Amino acid sequence: MKKRLIAIGTSILIVALAFFIVKLLPAKNTTSKPDQKIKAILVDVIYPEVGDVKYQVSSTGKITATERFEIFSQVDGQLLESAKHFKAGKTYRKGETILAIDAEEYKMTLLSQKSNFITLITSILPDLKSDYPKAYESWRTYVLNLDVDKKLPAMPEANDAQEKFYLSGKSIYANYFNIQSSEERFFKYTIRAPYNGIVTNSKVEAGKAVRPGSEMGTFINPLEYDLEVTIPLASMNQIELGTSAVLSSSEINGEWNGKVVRIGGDIDELSQSVKVYIRTSGKNLKEGMFLTAHIALAPFKNAISLPRKMINDRNQIFIVEDGRLKNHTVKVLTKQGDMAIVEGLDHNSPVLETVIKSAYEGMPVSINKQP
Repeated sequence: MKKRLIAIGTSILIVALAFFIVKLLPAKNTTSKPDQKIKAILVDVIYPEVGDVKYQVSSTGKITATERFEIFSQVDGQLLESAKHFKAGKTYRKGETILAIDAEEYKMTLLSQKSNFITLITSILPDLKSDYPKAYESWRTYVLNLDVDKKLPAMPEANDAQEKFYLSGKSIYANYFNIQSSEERFFKYTIRAPYNGIVTNSKVEAGKAVRPGSEMGTFINPLEYDLEVTIPLASMNQIELGTSAVLSSSEINGEWNGKVVRIGGDIDELSQSVKVYIRTSGKNLKEGMFLTAHIALAPFKNAISLPRKMINDRNQIFIVEDGRLKNHTVKVLTKQGDMAIVEGLDHNSPVLETVIKSAYEGMPVSINKQP
């Protein structure tokens, strides 16, 4: 019985002791908590100045010659010796023969047509002298001055409707226009440079037979080029014909000035952009080069430029206020490269520049005073 009482008393003592220990532990933690403080993080800030922010839109495209002559044969025949010189890089002056196709056979046909025309006019001179004396002298002078080796001159005009009907009935007009058509075709056997330029592509050789529609090469004027770029639809309200642009290349040094000469009439549905064509010229430019156009637009008023990394997907930034971070919502006007132009900030507000993982509103920070 005595041993039982001792065991019960020992158990009661252990429980009481445990109770007092538990009571003491929270008291100890409570007294130490007020002494703990969260250490402020040293951060860098920027003090942006609100004002006018310059803005430009940039886009890259390929340049093509403004004057570009794709050469196709319009007649058939064999290319003459001049085709030996028709190679990429060869330059020609305006009016100089680029290519020539053998036209001797066709020339004989044309001379025969002119001879028959002279014979026809000569045959009607007696009738003109008796029935249309006013027309006789004009047609006599005309036929005497005809040279089969030269281009057919304009016919004398009819004095009245009756004379016109007579000439038409004798097939004078029909023969005249047939000869004119043949002359135009004859000129197509010789291809001349429409301007000072350079051959960029050659697909023919001397002695080769060509047919109507055969592709022969490309001839361009290397002094002027058009750059095709796409501009976001949102920026098109500030771009018009004559808008200036500065062009640059990632491959070679230099800048070139240009002006908008054409604006596309439709919109790309996928990118919501518009094609814009910028004309430029200058040294070292070659057809096919890629250039980037920088078009300066009207500046944004009462705005600032910030690194895009400082703005989250809810258009919020952190500013420092009373030693703590505070969320501040801004309006993003546009983005260009790594920067964004925004409005909605007070003048000289300290904007957090340091990237902090898991930053939150109310986080204590200390601004780095070092320059």
